[in-house]
Amino acid sequence: MRLPLHCFLFVTALLLTGCMGDSDEKKLYLRSENTVFARLPGEPDRLSPLITVNAYSRTINELLFLNLLQFDPATLELQPQLAKSRPQIAEITDGPWKGGISYTFELHESAVWDNGAPITGNDALFTFKALFVPQVNSGPARSYLDFVKDLAVDAKNPKRFTVYTDRKYILGEAAISNMPVYPEYHYDKQGRLRNYTLKALADPEQAARLSEDTTLAAFAENLHSEQFAREKGFVNGSGAYALEEWVTGKQISLKRKANWWGEALSETYPMLRALPERLVFSIIPDQVTALAALKSQEIDVASQIDVNDFAEIRKDSALQLLYNFHTPAALQLFYIGINTRNAKLNDKRVRRALAHTLDMDAVIRDLYAGMAQRVVGPFHPDKPYYHKNLAPIAYNVEQARTLLKAAGWEDTNGNGVMDKVLDGTRTELELNYLASAASKFSMSLALVLKDNAAKAGIKINILPKEFPVLIESLKRREFELHGGAWVAEPLPDDPKQLWHTESNTPDGGNRVGFGNAESDALIDEIRVTLDEQKRAGLYRKFQELVYEEQPCIFLLAPQERLVIHKRFEARPSVLRPGFFVNEFAVKR
Repeated sequence: MRLPLHCFLFVTALLLTGCMGDSDEKKLYLRSENTVFARLPGEPDRLSPLITVNAYSRTINELLFLNLLQFDPATLELQPQLAKSRPQIAEITDGPWKGGISYTFELHESAVWDNGAPITGNDALFTFKALFVPQVNSGPARSYLDFVKDLAVDAKNPKRFTVYTDRKYILGEAAISNMPVYPEYHYDKQGRLRNYTLKALADPEQAARLSEDTTLAAFAENLHSEQFAREKGFVNGSGAYALEEWVTGKQISLKRKANWWGEALSETYPMLRALPERLVFSIIPDQVTALAALKSQEIDVASQIDVNDFAEIRKDSALQLLYNFHTPAALQLFYIGINTRNAKLNDKRVRRALAHTLDMDAVIRDLYAGMAQRVVGPFHPDKPYYHKNLAPIAYNVEQARTLLKAAGWEDTNGNGVMDKVLDGTRTELELNYLASAASKFSMSLALVLKDNAAKAGIKINILPKEFPVLIESLKRREFELHGGAWVAEPLPDDPKQLWHTESNTPDGGNRVGFGNAESDALIDEIRVTLDEQKRAGLYRKFQELVYEEQPCIFLLAPQERLVIHKRFEARPSVLRPGFFVNEFAVKR
């Protein structure tokens, strides 16, 4: 009988552990080429960074497109990427943007597009214009850049340009600098945007009038097309890698460009580092399949491994020979989103009752193997303004029943499910829960909620969904409850994208429908308050509002579970996805 590969590796481990040298160990490795094979837990929606917030798209996009500045995976500080340095920052003391801030950048002299043309400030101007075209679905990005009002390219040096804003903003430098720059010649061959000024497009009133403009609509339709979202030769950035192939549901492969301009600068500018010749991302949502791929060495790196599976494979002596295991903190928050606009859920007492049905200490212990910490609000607990004085909502089924009764819900027919007359019809408190079918934790959590909520008279129907289908349901607000996660940045939080009422749009992040005039005003004040101590007070007040309204059940902040093959020199990072494949160096 022929042994499976993983059994062979285990036998090899028993024979060689303690007596083999480095060269012997490498005989276990099935590959030696300078290609990284990585697991991607979900399918990207498109490879166009201006119009996607999909985390899996971002992993790929950051290899294809360069930002002006990028976060260093180790220090978490902004470092030059397409720009030569961090911007020159100055307060604007006169003119139409008096009181605002200007940011002046200069691009690398040697930076060129794939056709050999220089990358200039005109490309940055085009990118900002594209962002503000009202027909372009870039709402989440626009919410961070609504303070940008104009951009001027230096007439004597087209590599130099200045971005003008109308006010101070806590994320000013980061928001502008994290912009990916698009090649105008490629994404606007017809020159459609040249007849429009950024000043006009960035003005809300003028943008509203331009929302019916047919030329802008044609540009947006082209930018959103399938070709520019996923096809080789059409997805085109200034990064070291080019799209080689995208096989839906299977893999995305990238190839390093020959004679790429940034290679000569990579020693001085580490954000331009691109070591592997090829990058192959295998799309593997299923955990069992991902583990099998690790054991057979089909993939070199994987993150977001189920916590219990991670705990098991970390003990496997055969896999210990092949992989390094890492558990960096993850800048991530898990939550259960509640559709507050739904008639059954628009009373905050019902939402609080739901929160009382989850024993989060048990969830972290039993479902997350203790590799997480509990949270009570929308900010990561490592942030200095996290509200530590808000008490975690205790697991208390009786309290949940009391709150439901106070909200008018009772079991009138004795079937175990609370009911109430809504819009003239007696309605049972039966809720559909959208859960990620590929996530063991998501499905297990849904089962815990279902069982515990039933004790309080709430019936939960679990609807497993593939990730792209789940996202579309959220955009259309076709949900009552859903499991989700937010990725944080190593910066002060701007709550606008997720919590402002202006973001309650199909492409906005406020999918739970939270907010009113008071919370909006608080968010607006947070965004322009540069004094850290004063802003911390505003953050805490905002967290108190969210805590009171309970638009989500806030769950936990996890540790990442990361596995990297020993044939590479590589470092983990708290930044998502926990690894940066462009830095992987084959051991020689």
